[in-house]
Amino acid sequence: MELSIQSGKEEGEKFSILHLQNATPFSCEATNNEFGETRRIDCRLPRVPSKSFSPINNTHLNVIGVPTAQGYTITITPKAKMKLIPLAFDLSKETETFQGSIRSTKHWSVVGYTQTLPLLAIQPPSSSAINFPVKINKDIRPFVGGLDLKGNPIKIARVQDVTDYMEMKKAYEAKKYEKVLDLSTNALKNYPKTVFKNELLLYQIRALHHEEESEKLIEVAKQFLRDYSSDPSVAEVLAYIANSYGKLGQSIDADYFFDRLFDEQSDSPFASLGMVYKAEQLESTGDLKKAVQFYQKALGSSKDVAIASQAAFKLAQIELNNNNAKKAALYIDKIASANPNYFAEVRDNAMAMAEVFFDKNDPKTAARISEGLINATEKNSPDHEIILKNLGLELAKANKRTEALKRFNEYLDTYKYGEFIEEVRRAKDGLFFDEGDKNTTGEIKKYNELIERYGNDSVGRKALYKKAQLLFKDQKYQDILDMESELYRLESSEYPETTAMITKSAIGLEKARLKEGKCVEAMTLQRMYKIRLLSEWDEYLFNCALKTTQYAAAKKIAQSHLKSKSIAQRQIWLYRIVKTQFGLGEYKEAIKGGNELITLLGAEKNPPLNDIYRTMFDAAQRVGDADGMIRYIKAVEGAFVNDFKDIERYTQMVSLGLNRKDEGIVQTYASKVAALQERTKTYTQSPYIEFTLAQSYQNLGKDTAALTVLKTLNKQKLNTEKRSRQQYLIGAIEQKLGHKREARDAFNASIKADKNSAWGKLAKDASGLL
Repeated sequence: MELSIQSGKEEGEKFSILHLQNATPFSCEATNNEFGETRRIDCRLPRVPSKSFSPINNTHLNVIGVPTAQGYTITITPKAKMKLIPLAFDLSKETETFQGSIRSTKHWSVVGYTQTLPLLAIQPPSSSAINFPVKINKDIRPFVGGLDLKGNPIKIARVQDVTDYMEMKKAYEAKKYEKVLDLSTNALKNYPKTVFKNELLLYQIRALHHEEESEKLIEVAKQFLRDYSSDPSVAEVLAYIANSYGKLGQSIDADYFFDRLFDEQSDSPFASLGMVYKAEQLESTGDLKKAVQFYQKALGSSKDVAIASQAAFKLAQIELNNNNAKKAALYIDKIASANPNYFAEVRDNAMAMAEVFFDKNDPKTAARISEGLINATEKNSPDHEIILKNLGLELAKANKRTEALKRFNEYLDTYKYGEFIEEVRRAKDGLFFDEGDKNTTGEIKKYNELIERYGNDSVGRKALYKKAQLLFKDQKYQDILDMESELYRLESSEYPETTAMITKSAIGLEKARLKEGKCVEAMTLQRMYKIRLLSEWDEYLFNCALKTTQYAAAKKIAQSHLKSKSIAQRQIWLYRIVKTQFGLGEYKEAIKGGNELITLLGAEKNPPLNDIYRTMFDAAQRVGDADGMIRYIKAVEGAFVNDFKDIERYTQMVSLGLNRKDEGIVQTYASKVAALQERTKTYTQSPYIEFTLAQSYQNLGKDTAALTVLKTLNKQKLNTEKRSRQQYLIGAIEQKLGHKREARDAFNASIKADKNSAWGKLAKDASGLL
């Protein structure tokens, strides 16, 4: 099996031809897509060749060979387009050809091209055509050469070889490599003995290197090395021929010339360049470890900044592919510091690398690449617009606002209708988050405008975050909590302090509401945000918990202070927990705690806590502890003399006296209630208390005292039924005392007040007996 590849150019378009030849016929099969374009060719051999070959990867074709169970398969894929052509006829031996369906032959060719199939015009045969063989005449007609308009042979005048040589050098400097090849080829043909032959061959090799014409380069380079083995440019030629063999996948031949370069020309700068080429070859075969070693050798040994830059850039690419952006950035810094114009030589790769650094959150390194590119790019070119936009974004992300603003303004001035005009304007707006008006109102207004303009894109999100930060700084916690749902939509990786700011705002607002006594709001905040304040806030929290009847929360707060070393603190929190227990209906526990507090108060007075006696009385009343009620009401009377707040408790004592049939208790506390009402002119317990006291006096035969009590109701406003009762009771006592006239007047007043009530009817009956 023999494989060879050739390249050419037809009407300005390059093409490649791969030849596959074997001693015995073999098959090749093309696989086409739905548009009739060949996307894969598989050539199958019955046996595995004795020698393998490295994958071939040239401008148009990729070629690999793989052993299979049936033998050996060579697979060809195109980089653009390709055509499979069988070569079944040897025109030097056969006299005729014909068109047929060939499945197996000794020689196949594959043409790789970009748009138009070169050299051939293949059309499908007509279904009605007859397939006749074509006769080939073996006689070769004589070749005349070029003719002028009159049909005479053209005679080319001989010129000095130096003219072509100098023109070729100028073309090379202008990077017109096709012209270099044409001029050098003509010069060598016209002046085969020229003293510039070595230079002409050298420039041909250089031009072919730039044109990536590996096959032709190898041919010319071999001639150069054979004829000029001691030429100063041997190292350069060795580097180029080794590189060409490597690109064709012929690694054994490549290694031969690499070894010659490294051994024989180690002091040449092209030895370092050869290391770069060797590393590229190793990288293409997947041996990254050795590739890195050669790139590093080239970087460390080369005194040529261009070669060192090339090696450093390759190393940066490898490190980025290995997700080691920091190490890659070190290589880029070397290039940016020593040879920033190199980025323009690898423009596409450099632009792509800058985007990778930007995405990996290293905008500083991305900007260094873009700065090198922008300085070597003409204005108003497509690349210039993209690079300028990217540079502005990179500088902005790197917090270099002044430089970013300069680049954004440059873009807006240069490309008024540019493709990225909106993106640049948005990024420019994003620069102003920390500049301008330091007045809070002015900044909030600016952020609101940015939020409204950009919504949920990056600028709008940043404006929302900055607004929240400003509000937090000014302790406008409620405004932040009003934005809570919008803030929670921010990415935590981009704005990691968002959750903490919301929590701190809730805490700050709760503290403010506690101080203001707005307990409902404060306790709601604590419940919603699960806030835990320091112990210094326990008093506020306890009072608010009691105020909002959250007794369980109050009890929990108080219990944490019961072991305080300070008696005063224990008294206060014991008092508070008793209050809480009472609120929770834990009356027995409240009495137990209250007794403990009373003991502490006996050891160390604390008048503000005397209110505990009232709580103890109320708890005793709830559990039906009559003795406790009597005991604690006396303590209340001692601590709070004639306090209207205790009127309900005195009334409960009246009820206790009635239940126990203890006229002394009834009269004592009913009299206290009546006195408190009279003093404050507030009659919340009337007429119940007066009726009860009068009845108690009557029970002991104190009718006059009873009559006096009942008459105190005359100046109070009663409903008709209660008034009828009062007047009846007065009439009954007057009748008992023998005061008939006063009794009759009272009975008549009772009837008048409410004749249909039971008291009015009793009064009517009693009046008839007088």
